[in-house]
Amino acid sequence: IYGPSLKKIRNQGLFKRYLEEEKLLIPSIQSVKKVDFIIAKPDSHASGGTTSETTIAFFDNIPKLVIAGVHAENLVNNDSTFIIRMMVGGPSLIFEKEVDVTNFVENNLVTFKKGRQAIKKLILKIKKRDPFVNDFPRPLHHIAFEGKTVILLGRPGCGKGTQAKMLRGLAGFKYIGSGRELRRLGAKIKILGESLAEGNLAPEIIIHFLLTNYLIHLEKFEPVVLDGTPRKIGEAKALMELLSILGRTPQVFVIDINKDLAERRIATRKNCDYCDISFSEKQFNLTECPECKAKLKIRPENLNKKSIQKILKWHETEVVPVINYFDKRGLVKRIPGNKSREAIFKHILNHLKI
Repeated sequence: IYGPSLKKIRNQGLFKRYLEEEKLLIPSIQSVKKVDFIIAKPDSHASGGTTSETTIAFFDNIPKLVIAGVHAENLVNNDSTFIIRMMVGGPSLIFEKEVDVTNFVENNLVTFKKGRQAIKKLILKIKKRDPFVNDFPRPLHHIAFEGKTVILLGRPGCGKGTQAKMLRGLAGFKYIGSGRELRRLGAKIKILGESLAEGNLAPEIIIHFLLTNYLIHLEKFEPVVLDGTPRKIGEAKALMELLSILGRTPQVFVIDINKDLAERRIATRKNCDYCDISFSEKQFNLTECPECKAKLKIRPENLNKKSIQKILKWHETEVVPVINYFDKRGLVKRIPGNKSREAIFKHILNHLKI
């Protein structure tokens, strides 16, 4: 049983002896050593201490399919190197959702039926083809994407969130969407939550903090996409100063749709706050998220016509000056928003590869 004596052994760095004397965790995982592969889902708040060390020692050579979940960035940015080692050490792949693992196994079922060695060879083959696959298997990753900083802007409902998540899921971009973090802060800070529900923008100081805290933790080679931010001229100037310090030059894509279409899309879209995705008017009959099965809902600010008009107005008064600010610096590319999401995505990818 883990206690003072084992803690002392661990703190002295005598890990081999610790493994010999541990009586709780080790017996529970002995039988697992014989399996062909492991599906693991680490907790985003895991401390990554002794349990992780023990897991590494026992499972290092077993193929692992790790589900990072919607809190993937929390795991990747976890202070514990043990959590990272547990996820990417040995033959392993990291996925975002359970369904991604299911699809991966089904698509490679013949290989999985052959057992551990065949699965290991498959994972090594994927990693050899794409050295950056440790985040997620991303078939569209391109060497030209390295170090890119993409900003997606446009009227609410133009599909910038969809494009941002396609860049994350298919092309390996890190993702910054201030909406999720603001809603989390709004749940803690009542006055902020009430203001956001009325269609108001968040205070600039909060946006500065969220962007700075995220961007300074990125490696220089990691591509990143900013979903719908910055939204004020002060935020844009502060962001440009920060990116200059970090040696990054942004590429800004503006997805153009007219005001009437934007208003209709805002009023008819449903959202999954857990996955942070929205569903358009064509999918309005959906009642639950197809990804995580959580109940879909229309956010409070989208139920109120006055709030919708306020949202559209601040786009004209606040976001348009931001777009003009970037445009004067030759950073803006405009894309017609009446195209399919695949066509818009292809346009963005082709420009990024130049």
